[in-house]
Amino acid sequence: MTLDLSLIVPCYNEAPHLEASVRAVIDVLTLTPWSWEIVFVDDVSQDETRRLIRRLCAADARCRYVFHASNRGRGAAFKTGFNDSTGRVVGFVDIDLEVHALYIPSLVNEILSRGADVATGKRYYSLRQTGGLPRAAASWVYRRLCDVLLSLEVEDTETGCKFFKRETTANVVLGSVADGWFWDTEVMARAALGNLRIQELPVLFLRRHDKASTVHLWRDSWAHLRELHRFRGTIGISRRSKSPIYWTGYGYDLMMRALYGAQYEATYAAVAAHIPDGASVVDLCCGTAHLHRNYLRQRGCRYLGLDANGDFVMHAQRHGVDARWFNVITDPIPSADYVVMCSSLYHFGDHADEIVERMRRAARCAVILSEPVRNLSDVPVVGGLAASLTNPGVGSFEKRFDLASLTELARRHGAEPIHDEGQRNAVVILPRLAEVAVARSA
Repeated sequence: MTLDLSLIVPCYNEAPHLEASVRAVIDVLTLTPWSWEIVFVDDVSQDETRRLIRRLCAADARCRYVFHASNRGRGAAFKTGFNDSTGRVVGFVDIDLEVHALYIPSLVNEILSRGADVATGKRYYSLRQTGGLPRAAASWVYRRLCDVLLSLEVEDTETGCKFFKRETTANVVLGSVADGWFWDTEVMARAALGNLRIQELPVLFLRRHDKASTVHLWRDSWAHLRELHRFRGTIGISRRSKSPIYWTGYGYDLMMRALYGAQYEATYAAVAAHIPDGASVVDLCCGTAHLHRNYLRQRGCRYLGLDANGDFVMHAQRHGVDARWFNVITDPIPSADYVVMCSSLYHFGDHADEIVERMRRAARCAVILSEPVRNLSDVPVVGGLAASLTNPGVGSFEKRFDLASLTELARRHGAEPIHDEGQRNAVVILPRLAEVAVARSA
């Protein structure tokens, strides 16, 4: 049975307040029109928490539990509950209820009735409610670092009450890597990079002075900063992992125009010429979504841009484009009429045939590849420098296609490249795999 709401309760040494808090949660949920369940996930508590959980679940059939065999962290506890539940909306609250259960209906309603994919609280509190000046300062610094280093449109990533629409967020929640406290930041960043609809509602934070905090300020702050640094590399926004050309969307477009002039526009115009008005398009390694913004948008095409460079994804989103973070090697390619890749397949030379086949399986009409076959990296003396400046942070940047190697790849997949002498790029049009299978059977 699919429920309206699965409320996950991650637990670690919650015995002193558990029963009273659960009663408060049940009182709130009982007043709603929704079907619901509460799933306790205990992360190897050292007190009486597990005994109390068993007693609570025995008394109410809407409550059940999962016990971790080893301590894994709050993020892991929520992912366990998410995976083990059925609700259309899945969320969690910190069961100390420093953000009260009364906010649950408003947050869930943002998803069930208002179309949000993620609903979370934005905490308001006085200084004395934070645990003192050091903790308040650390929290403020961390929020500012997230603003600067991740550029999220989320004001409070760490709130202990978050709710997710299962249908649209399962990959984001279960695909997150962090298991501890950093999970909150990671999942909100992944939701933003996935272009999900995030709604923050104001909530009042009232610190419980009868409860010992499980946060170790300096140790956990240092761990957060290390995780933040690692995560920036994962989502392609670390400046250390890529060439300056790929640092910002504006910088990339300016540099490409400076280097290639009219050829830069000709590349996208040649691809757009093969896409009918109103078609749906998935653009792999979309960059700044130049193809859509300058050529397809005005023709009514339904567009989805996918890229591993978080800076490019957020740049495209700020221009009103449906762009999402994507790993072209591991993530499933969404289906569309046309699946396109412009000037990027050479970065994945060792996986080129596999990627092309996956693109053809996803395309309902055709695959369009546009690859540079005349490159500055081929020019004596400056070639090595030009190649090093085109490191996107993923894949390879040393090797390029020339017309002969691109022709060989195209022929392996049943096509011939289209190339006008003197043009930088050649275009390959590949039919979807189903058409090839029908033609061979005939």
